[in-house]
Amino acid sequence: MKNSLTIFVISISLMGILLAPACKKKNNDPQPLPDSTLVQKVDKILQDQIALHGVAGATLFVRDTKGNEAWTSGGLANIKKDISMNRETKMRIASVSKTFLAVVVLQLMEEGTFTLNDKFSDYLPDSVAALFPYGTEVTIFQLLGHTSGLYDFEDEQFVGMLLEDPSYHWTPWELLVHASTADSAVFFPPSTEYHYSNTNYIILGLLVEKVTGISMQQNIRSRILTPLNLSNTFSGGLEVVPQDNYAVGYFPLPDGAMMLITDQSLPLYFEWGHGQMISTVHDLWLFFNALSKKELFQQQSTLDAMLTWSPLSGGSYGLGISKFSQQLGYGHDGDTAGFYTFAAINPVTGTAIILCFNQYSETFMGAVVGAVYQIIS
Repeated sequence: MKNSLTIFVISISLMGILLAPACKKKNNDPQPLPDSTLVQKVDKILQDQIALHGVAGATLFVRDTKGNEAWTSGGLANIKKDISMNRETKMRIASVSKTFLAVVVLQLMEEGTFTLNDKFSDYLPDSVAALFPYGTEVTIFQLLGHTSGLYDFEDEQFVGMLLEDPSYHWTPWELLVHASTADSAVFFPPSTEYHYSNTNYIILGLLVEKVTGISMQQNIRSRILTPLNLSNTFSGGLEVVPQDNYAVGYFPLPDGAMMLITDQSLPLYFEWGHGQMISTVHDLWLFFNALSKKELFQQQSTLDAMLTWSPLSGGSYGLGISKFSQQLGYGHDGDTAGFYTFAAINPVTGTAIILCFNQYSETFMGAVVGAVYQIIS
């Protein structure tokens, strides 16, 4: 359960050699692949990389510059029961959930509920802001873009506690308390640095619930999932996820054992606003495609604000969304115990790559994304 951007950095380093030649097109470049050929090539990449890197299973959706789409899967969703992955296998999407919550926050901003420059302490109980050294100074904008200076509760100390009692029902308040009292907690004044912190999205979830009077999960469903008909996407916690076609995650423990991750062995209480969602690669494509077409906002300026990349992040993060590269475009990645997701869409070129898999591998994501990019660009 590393910072979700860790895998992204690894991925980009692996793709560096692959992506460089793609910036130039030669006169003898092959014509765009027809859809059937694209499916075959994408499927081969996925099967080969699953075998090479030894992951349990994966699902993959891609779209090329001509609008051709390929949607494939490989490996196993459940090793013990020998259940294969398929294109609609559901998996935990970890920090990709942040983009969904960010959309809800920006919708509420459009509706005049608050401004992005408002302090979160204007809406939440004083006890929340009092947990943090600069708690009364942090704005909603800073929470969305990880420039709040709030310590990330999901540190090694927390992971240790989580593994000691995986079924413990963590509350958002307890997660915030750990962020403020952890042995290694370090804070900095707002807008002086960029530091990816899951704590920001715990507070944003509480903010949404406070100003709307309904749960964060209900807001996500009514504002995004239902309008887009994302039938295989669930906002965890309060929502019951159908167990059919739902992958098991495989998470290596320090003692060498493999922990099987299910909603029974490791409930999503500890994720909440920063990573509680379950989805499929195709539903994620529908979501990011709708987002890029401004279907989730009333005004273009709202999407523009979301996609304004913070200089403090080195131009890699906006408001609940990541910029990967000029070639890949934007989206989000996420990792949690046993599950990994990468979602990137480039509205300029029309390409998309969305990958979900269910076993730890630091190199699998970069290898798949780099190889797929070469055939869709």
